[in-house]
This record gives sequence, structure tokens and C-alpha cells, in this order.
Amino acid sequence: MSRDSPSLRPTARRLDIQGLRAVAVIAVVLHHVDGRPSGGFLGVDVFFVISGFLITSLLLREVDRDGRVSLTGFYRRRIKRLMPAAIIVLLVTVAASWTLLGSGQARSVSADALASVFFVSNWRFAAKGADYWDDLGTRSPLQHFWSLGVEEQFYLLWPLIVVGLCVLAARRPRRLRQAVIAIVILLSAGSIAWGALQTSFDSGFAYFSTLTRAWELAAGALLAATAGPLTRIPSSWRTPLLWAGITVLALALARTDPVTMPVPGAIVAVLATCAIIASGTGGQPQNVWPLTNRVTTYVGDISYSLYLWHLPVAIFLPVVFPVQGAIGKVAAIVISVAFASVSFHLVENPARRAAWFTRRFVSARGAVPVTSVVGLALALTLTLGISPQAGTAASAAPRSDADVRAMLQEALDADTYPALSPKLGDVATLGVPDEDRAGCSATVVSDPNSCYFPSSGADRTALVIGDSTAIVALPMIRAALGTGWNLRGLTMAACYQTDITRWYDDAAHEESCEKHQDDVLGAVAEADADAIFVSDLYAGVEHITPAADPMSTGAFMWATKTGELAEALVATGADVVFLQSPPRRSEGDTAASCATAGVIPDDCVHLVDGVYRQVTEGERVAAENAGAQYVTVEEWFCLDGRCPIFVGTIPTMRDELHITKQYASLLAPLLRARLSFLDDTEE
Repeated sequence: MSRDSPSLRPTARRLDIQGLRAVAVIAVVLHHVDGRPSGGFLGVDVFFVISGFLITSLLLREVDRDGRVSLTGFYRRRIKRLMPAAIIVLLVTVAASWTLLGSGQARSVSADALASVFFVSNWRFAAKGADYWDDLGTRSPLQHFWSLGVEEQFYLLWPLIVVGLCVLAARRPRRLRQAVIAIVILLSAGSIAWGALQTSFDSGFAYFSTLTRAWELAAGALLAATAGPLTRIPSSWRTPLLWAGITVLALALARTDPVTMPVPGAIVAVLATCAIIASGTGGQPQNVWPLTNRVTTYVGDISYSLYLWHLPVAIFLPVVFPVQGAIGKVAAIVISVAFASVSFHLVENPARRAAWFTRRFVSARGAVPVTSVVGLALALTLTLGISPQAGTAASAAPRSDADVRAMLQEALDADTYPALSPKLGDVATLGVPDEDRAGCSATVVSDPNSCYFPSSGADRTALVIGDSTAIVALPMIRAALGTGWNLRGLTMAACYQTDITRWYDDAAHEESCEKHQDDVLGAVAEADADAIFVSDLYAGVEHITPAADPMSTGAFMWATKTGELAEALVATGADVVFLQSPPRRSEGDTAASCATAGVIPDDCVHLVDGVYRQVTEGERVAAENAGAQYVTVEEWFCLDGRCPIFVGTIPTMRDELHITKQYASLLAPLLRARLSFLDDTEE
């Protein structure tokens, strides 16, 4: 065999690859803890390329040196390198789950751990429909083991393929490399094609699938197999190639859209990683400060342990120490690095160097029982993944008050969250009604097209007036009325149409709100509307000036002003409907806070306060005495005074005060059934 074979030449430790490992793990950790960089999840793809390159280089170097590959030696080294630290993290995470989480979540985490031990966690998460971008509080603390499953499956199968190719190539290094290049290109083409197809119709499954990720590992393998040509890259090209790779990778981490993952979303990052590795292959090791300084390379050294520990720490830390915001994020990162450092020095390195797992422990005959156990684990975890998850609520829309009561009871009894849509962490933005973005947050009353939603051929008009509780009710009202109505919102956030004497945030707010109130009454008088809906936040009693007791004087003043408004609206000849505003949650008790790790559904149940009952009852009496209809909504949000954060699979509130647009639409049939002026035969 040729002594100048590229894989046999002496090689220095690749500090640039250690730095690349650091970049990858930092991107993943920051993305999981802070959501930034937005493409931080691509750190996993960087790891795949590195693994493909290093493992293939190791195998080819062994063939060059010994003329064969020792499978038992390879697997023994992989087990010693990977399993000790992983087993400790799995044991600690399972124990923490049973201590800190609900039993339903803990059972699920235990199943995740079992799948991780047998290298098939990626298939489990794919089979049970896990969402990689779930809220931190609803994500498995072992979800990140999916990527280790992909790599470990590669470690299991790729050496067998190389051994087979080595036999076919008659153990000739050049022929072997040619065979490796050919098989890698075929595998890559098939994997990319399948990845693009599956991403288009089932991106969730595609994200975790080994089949859609194989091309990334193959890209690294191709670099190793083409080490010869890479040695001929001119020295003057290597530094520009390195910096081009670093720049492109940075842009990919900052801008990649998760919707396109893994194909084509990961392609740019994979190519950039290949460029960085290629720049230092076969030539002088690249010594570029961002990748090769001592801090970066040390983070690269502990990157495996840091990857293992960061997600359990990020998920369990808020349970043990409920600190949120920047302090909580920094604490999660610092603790993860500390755990990783201890794990690296006391577990990883000693286990890798120890003689506890010698050749006598591993034999080729052990491959059959190991393969059988892995197959059994795969069948078990797929079954666990597909089976119904504890706490999953029905998602069918309620068609009666009895239906919604049953769904409320189910939500109150749940010990784990169902798969909510939208996720709790997203409702602050995804739960905002489209009408709010159409100018309804501050309707220009003089502009007939402002907050106006016509229906083709409709001959009736409905007006909606009030503050932000009226704005968020627009999806429900529009759906309840159907296509036979044109609808105009005359709404303004933080501006009740109920004309109490109140304090304002500032003089500009006072001026704009009072002008809006007058403009709305003028528009109502001229509109000749068929129906008028009104909703104002009952907590307006707390804004009365001078301050009045909400349970007595304040409630009476609110009822009085509600009656005056109702009389003025009824006098127009329209059918007038006052909508009770939903019970507010306590300040800071938002959907986002319920997405925190360890928070169970019962923790996010809030109670109806006495002010709500006192004020809305007076509001109801005043409206009905004036001839208006009053629609109560408490029973759509609460059961026996207890209000869950979700009903079915829909979050009910996007913050302390406002209903989500998804739940508003879900309630439309119930509102329609309550509207006394609608003919049951109307569309």
C-alpha cells in the first residue's frame, strides 16, 4: 500500500474543526434557550457533516494502515466515547421528570429515554408527531437526543458498508475511495430527493428522519474520501475558502427558515461547513482566531456534554427556580456549561481512556443479539410514539353549551397539555384577530372603508362598537352572522363606549378616546344598521375617577352608563346585543407564562373574581331593561368559576384580557344560537 496515501499522512489536531463544533453547539444552545439565532437549529446539521468526515477518515485511515476495518474495535470506541455521558444525562433527566413534572409527562420522558438508549429516539419523536419548535414547557427534555439517534444509526451502518466496499475493492485504497465516492453520491442523491419530497408534505416527520438527513453525513464522508484532491488546493485559496465558509454559515444561522427544513433548508449550512473543513484538509491546519482560540476550542472539546445537558437544564431550571427573562436565560447557559465541563473532565475523558471496555467484552457474535434488541426497541418506541398521549383533549367544535361544558371539564381534569394549536408560547401573536390588523384597533370612523367587512350580495349591516374586547369578538360575530351581512367595526382599543368618567394614560389618549366615542354615536345615528353589538371590558370600573368601590358604587355607575348607552342604541331601531366580556386572568398570568417548563394545566386555571360577577350582572340588568339583548359568555370560558387556559386543543386567551381569534371562531355557532333576531334558516 502507498505510504503517501492522503489518510496515512501525519495530521495535526484540527483546531478549526474543534472551533466549528463550538459554533454548532453554541448556535443550538442559544436557539433553544433564547430563540436566537433564528437558524440556530442548523448547528445539528454542522455536527452531521463533521461526524461524516471524521468517522469516514478514521475508517479509511484504518484500511490504509491495516488493510481492513476492525468492527469490534470501532464499535467499542464509539460506545466508550458516547454512552457514559449520555447514560448519566438520561438517568438524571428521567429522575428529574418524575420529581418535577406530572406523571403523564414523566412516563413520556421515560419512553424517550428508552428510545435514546437504543439509538432510535428520532423515530419515536417522528412517529408521535413531535414538533421540534414546541414551546420549551411542552417539549421533551430529551428531544435533542434525536440527532444522536441519527448519528448512532450512521455509526452502526456506515462501517458495515465500508467493510463491504473494502472487500469489493480487494482492499486497494484507491479503489476503495472510488467506491466510497460512488456510494456516497448515490446515497446523497436519494436522500436529498426524498428529503425534499417529505419536507413538502410532512415536514415534522422529515425533520427527525434518518433518511432525510443521510445526505448531510454523506457530505462529510465525501470530503474524507476526496482527501487526495483536497491536498492540491492552492495555499492561496485556503484562507478565502475558509472565510467564505464562515461568512455563509453565519448568514445561514441568522436567516434560515425552519419551514424549509431539512431540504432545502440545510443545504447552505452544509455546503458552508464543507468549505470550512475542506480549507484545512490536506494542507497546513487553518489557524483563524474565531475558530482556533483557546476558549472556542475548549467549548468544542466539551461540545458533546454541553449538547447533552443544555436542554434538560433549560427545561427544568424554571421549575426549580422560577426566574424568567434575561436572568433565567443566562442562568440556563451558565449552568449548562458548568455541567458540561464537569461531565467532560469526570466522565467523558476518563471513560474514553479507561480499560473497562476491552476486547473481551465485545465480539462479532454479539452483533446478532444487539441487532435483535435494537429492533425490539424500535418496535416498542414506535408503539409508544403512536399510542394516544395522556391529556389529549377533543378538538371538535362545540355545538351547544353542553358541549362546551364537557370540553371545559376535560380541560380542568387534564394533567398534561394536549397538542395545542397555536402553541401557548405563540398565542400572543398568532391569537391576534386579523381584524385588529385591518385598522379595527383604532377605526377611522369618518372613513367608510376603515374596519369594514362587506359580503357579496348582503343586504343587512351590523355594527360592532366598544374597546379591545369588541375587537377580539369580531371573528366570532362575523362567523355567527354568516354571509348575509356586511359588518363594520367602530372600535378603539382601550376606549370604552360606555361613557364613564375615567382617568387616562395621558392627555392625548383622553382626547382621542372622547372624540372616538362622539364620532361612533354620530355614525350609529346615520348608519341605519340592522344590528349593533357592544362589548366593553368590565374592569373599566377600576378606571373611574374619582375612584369608586367596584363592588358597590363603581358597579352601580357602570350599570347606569350601560343603560344610557343601551337606550340610545335601541332608539335607532336596530337589534342591540351586549356581549359580556370574558373573565380576565390575573396580571402576568398569560398564556406565555403557562408555556414554562413544569407548569401543568391546573397551574394555569384562574378563578372568576367577585368584581366580574357584580359588574356584569348590573350591566345585564341595565341592558335588558333598555330593550337590548345581553349574551353571557362566562359559561364558555369557565365551569363553576374555574377557567382553564385551553378548551379542546385551542388556547382560550392570548393574554390576561383577550380571547384568541381561534377560540372566538370556535364559539361562533354558540353565539349564533343565542342571537334572538336571527332566523334559524339564515345562512
